[in-house]
Amino acid sequence: MICKYSLYMKDISYGVRELQAHLGQALRAVERGDRVVITSHGRPVAMIIKVDSSAKRLPPLERKLLRLAAEGKLILGKRGPIPDFKAPRIGGLAKQLLADRR
Repeated sequence: MICKYSLYMKDISYGVRELQAHLGQALRAVERGDRVVITSHGRPVAMIIKVDSSAKRLPPLERKLLRLAAEGKLILGKRGPIPDFKAPRIGGLAKQLLADRR
């Protein structure tokens, strides 16, 4: 399986204070396709990655569903939308009981 992050050119690491001083430089690196890893006391704590331009065009609900699927919190269905509910036809005794209640 290919890691989705393998598409990035390289990882650039910044400490929190260093990132504050060089935020513009870090954002330009992200625009180029690099991945910026933010560290605190030498441990990675966050990552800045380039936004997928196709995600901007999606409605907010679909973006949220895709994000949850990427995080492994849900599995997206393979079929289209769920069809509208159609009540079953009532016959026999159930039909007679309904008629009596009215």
